[in-house]
Amino acid sequence: MPPDIPADLAAALAERYELRQVLGRGGMATVYLAYDRKHRRGVALKVLLPGLAAFLGVERFLKEIQVAARLTHPHILALHDSGETGGFLYYVMPYIDGGSLRQQLAGRRPPGPDQALAIAAPVADALSYAHRMGVLHRDIKPENILFSQGHPIVADFGIAKAISTAGGANLTRTGFPVGTPGYMSPEQAAGLTDLDERTDVYSLAVVIYEMLVGEVPGRWPTEDAVRAGRFLDAAATHRTRLTQAGSRIEAALVRGLAIRHDQRTATPAALMDELVGGATGGAARRRFSGDEVQQIVKRATELEATTPTASGAMTIGGVEALAAEVGIAPHVVRAAADSWRLSRDAPISAPESIQSNPWVGGPTTIVIERVLDGELPDTEYSVIVDETRRLLKNVGQVSQLGRSFSWVASPGATRRSLELVVSVRGGRTRITVQENLAPLVGALFGGIGGGMGGGGMGPIIGIFVGALHFPGAAMAAIIPLWLGTTYVTARTAYHYSTKRRVQQMERLADRLAALARELIPERQALPHPER
Repeated sequence: MPPDIPADLAAALAERYELRQVLGRGGMATVYLAYDRKHRRGVALKVLLPGLAAFLGVERFLKEIQVAARLTHPHILALHDSGETGGFLYYVMPYIDGGSLRQQLAGRRPPGPDQALAIAAPVADALSYAHRMGVLHRDIKPENILFSQGHPIVADFGIAKAISTAGGANLTRTGFPVGTPGYMSPEQAAGLTDLDERTDVYSLAVVIYEMLVGEVPGRWPTEDAVRAGRFLDAAATHRTRLTQAGSRIEAALVRGLAIRHDQRTATPAALMDELVGGATGGAARRRFSGDEVQQIVKRATELEATTPTASGAMTIGGVEALAAEVGIAPHVVRAAADSWRLSRDAPISAPESIQSNPWVGGPTTIVIERVLDGELPDTEYSVIVDETRRLLKNVGQVSQLGRSFSWVASPGATRRSLELVVSVRGGRTRITVQENLAPLVGALFGGIGGGMGGGGMGPIIGIFVGALHFPGAAMAAIIPLWLGTTYVTARTAYHYSTKRRVQQMERLADRLAALARELIPERQALPHPER
């Protein structure tokens, strides 16, 4: 047995766990790599420091920690076990060998905004889910963000809450910090107990700031800084990197770090929406040359099929405007289309629910399903979520119930009403993508009608007044014409727009189904009957 593992601790746990090495030491606990004899697997076992364990009410702590055990989310590290033995208070989690965000940041140049936000988005998802379940984390920091096959996983969920609740109001006077200085919100650092989700928003904003700048903020933003949307007292090195990140990202972080919680961004999802908007909204826009436009149009079909976007349905004539809007260069378009080309040899069934409404010229709801043989492991749900975000350019909200999870597009980041549902049961995995087209109906029929009514009516009325020499007759003739023309124009536009949207949704479902099939273990695959 390694000399840094206490013999009495090893003996107390020996019946169930074999302690193999020390993974880390913190202000509240020591974490060990252990072997779970019952389930024959490696685990991370955390043992509270003896002084803290002696101070806490053990039964109450174990009761409180069960709240964390009920959390089930692809980006939350599960709680396997907890208990007290030989005077040692411990809890057990899966062992994640991908390292922590702290290890990734150590001695390296800070990641760029895109990479930082890609790490932060799943963490925000996990926090949002836990908040809906009534659980705050209270100790978000790089050490508690682990990586499993490159995907962020939040550890120690609810542990700080369990310790603070079990220890009561006198805990802070013992010298044990509940939370981590530099990452705790001002209200948490002040010892307040009536905390809400904004305390986790603050800690998440600190982590994002550290990823972008390389250090935590030197001080809390003043009210003047919040009003200005700028870190007014930032050090010179911080200022350089904040400027590189962009003014919108800086403004979002200032709001996320506001010293007064009533001035702070309300939720992790709202913080990510502001940050993602800052990352994409500040890109310079330009017109493409004729040659570039021709190259984009040449790949338009693949682009439309594989890249659903928040800008609405695409048509060949609208590709130039779309590309200019999102700043996609032709070589990027080609590379993306080529890299997302799907393999057609996967046995995928595709029942679909698309019923056209004759009045508007297309469906008002699109539902596309793909059903796969085999069960997608819940540990791989995050891969599907990340791919959905990448394709739709939307952080969205994730929720999980049993062996099913759903992703819903964030309303603040897109005008499209999109939802993805993945359910696993009976040896099969069902992927459903759905879009409610009500926003498109309103945009086209209202927009075209308003545009024709406002911009087109004046000249037309003038022509008819001149021809008929009588305003009343002119109005009687033009109003039916205007109404009919508006309806036909809107209906035609809607027909072609929904046709493109159906193609986009089909390709999205195909892409996610193909990815899921790669993630389903081979031994789970069900043989197809002989034909």
